[in-house]
Amino acid sequence: MTLPMLAAFAGAIFILFFTPGPGNVAMVARTLDAGPVHGFIYGAGIITGDIFWLTVAVTGLTALAGSLGPSVWIIKVLGAAILIWFAYKAFRSFANPETPERIRGTSTRLGYAATWLAGVAMPLTNPKPIVFYLSFLPAFFDLSRVGLSDWLAMVAIMLAMYGITATVHVGLAHRARGWLKAKGVKRWADAITGVVMLVVAMVLLIR
Repeated sequence: MTLPMLAAFAGAIFILFFTPGPGNVAMVARTLDAGPVHGFIYGAGIITGDIFWLTVAVTGLTALAGSLGPSVWIIKVLGAAILIWFAYKAFRSFANPETPERIRGTSTRLGYAATWLAGVAMPLTNPKPIVFYLSFLPAFFDLSRVGLSDWLAMVAIMLAMYGITATVHVGLAHRARGWLKAKGVKRWADAITGVVMLVVAMVLLIR
């Protein structure tokens, strides 16, 4: 695996991660709802699922994508339930708006774990990425010759691209969150956040 190959892979992953999709939208919505830490943790869940599918593709375990069976639905329901809970809290905040001084996220270990699990559920419940990686990776690498060091290099690139993507999305959302609080319009942002969370939950369940 050569440096130009890794550079091309990095560029493709960068474009892929920045392409608008439910994951990025939900990461922004989670930031608006609970703050930047939750936004980064949600994104960390997404990249965890993506690395799982990358590993499946690299190791040739394509049968796994079709053999998850009922466990896929368990993960889907769990992820959707967490997102619906987030939506409920956002709608409740819309109905009973707090003052800016009292607005803060669920900064507890349980809250962080729920956010991470919701992020993991986004790619993990969708076997389509295995098809994508199986068709995408051969354009850059000979999968039959990918070793541990090559896999580690690809994971490192994905983590770096996640860091850049999450920093941009979460950073801009956090700035908007501060503006919303300062302008006293967070109530309506909560309503939009609730709708986004519900839509993403439905995407998880029906795709």
